[in-house]
Amino acid sequence: MKKIMILGAGAGQMPFINICKRKGAYVIVVSPEGEYPGIKAADRFYECDTREKEQILHIGRKEQIDAVTTDQTDVSVPSAAYVAEQMGLKGIGYQTSLLFTDKYKMYCAAKSVGVHVPPFARAESFGQAAKQLRRIGTPAVIKPCDSSGSRGVHRIDRVEQLEEYFEDSIRYSGTHAVVIEAFIQGREYLVDGFALDGKYRNLDLGIKEYFEKEGTYISKMCMFSSAALIDHPVERQVLRTNQMLVQGLGLDFGITHGEYIYSKEDGRVYLVEIAARGGGVYLSSDLTPKACGIHTNEMLLDYLLDGTVTDLDTLRLERKVSAWRCFACKEGVVKYIRNLEQVQKMEGVDRICLDGVKEGLRVKELTDDTTKYGPILVSANSRNACREILKRVESTLEIATEDQGKIYPVIW
Repeated sequence: MKKIMILGAGAGQMPFINICKRKGAYVIVVSPEGEYPGIKAADRFYECDTREKEQILHIGRKEQIDAVTTDQTDVSVPSAAYVAEQMGLKGIGYQTSLLFTDKYKMYCAAKSVGVHVPPFARAESFGQAAKQLRRIGTPAVIKPCDSSGSRGVHRIDRVEQLEEYFEDSIRYSGTHAVVIEAFIQGREYLVDGFALDGKYRNLDLGIKEYFEKEGTYISKMCMFSSAALIDHPVERQVLRTNQMLVQGLGLDFGITHGEYIYSKEDGRVYLVEIAARGGGVYLSSDLTPKACGIHTNEMLLDYLLDGTVTDLDTLRLERKVSAWRCFACKEGVVKYIRNLEQVQKMEGVDRICLDGVKEGLRVKELTDDTTKYGPILVSANSRNACREILKRVESTLEIATEDQGKIYPVIW
């Protein structure tokens, strides 16, 4: 029986855990203690911060694991790469993992392979950040060098805002550093793909919409079209940029999730960030397969556990569209949830995830990706059809919170 160590025990790791169990593998989960579903699902659990690579290496050697991986979170990627490298297992390499998790290293590497990045700088103190902001100018964006989930990411329109945002941003960085970068006005795109055996394929292209909350970038909807459907010149340019970047960074294998901005002003595609793992919100497990018919989680685990190599050149992509939609709540106690069964029966609605929203439960105000709720997953044959399904969901599902005697409807 093969032993695989999975870093993290949250909902994002459950697709990997379930596939490994189905394949008959012995699953070891490493995670901080908490109410995480992966802890109960694992064959063995070790309590450990997933950033503690030396401690995780000790566990891996003790258990004599055959494979190690993680998904849908950046903080565990370097640890998985380090353990694999030290134990001679399949891995992307520790130094390569940093190019996909440390945003400063990422921008430097992207620039070196010809991918456009905004003017940027690294700062470890408020003084350094203020100096770099004066050089780059406003509007700008401040973000942790190594974090995920939109935590600590803020737009700066006035120099005075730096004092407000700096501490919030740097506290989410494990390396205690932030990136200051010029704000690029434009449309944001997402690209998911898969690398294996020296080859890489773009699988889908996504478009994103945000909640209207000043100074933040918290996505409320992402819609993914199969790469086989993409014929718009700008979107094809985004796909070419992603292909060039992943190949240029030398990723040996794995799922990728990239984010880009197209600027009408200069006609360039700029990198926002690129990750060597599946995107969150059920992307690699549900939405990519729904859009293009390719199950990247299965391919990755087949390779890690059995050494199975899929010829990416022969993959035939289906031509469909999928999407996820989240919502926000006014802080308070959930007063009611109505018409849920009606939404579940709608054609095109694939999954409704309301684990964090139950009647009588206190929910939080929207501050970052961890305080939005859902998602609701849908799929169809076109973007327009997906949008129509989402409109029906929004007009049917009723959720409200109560705070100090006042009732507040859900925020779509």
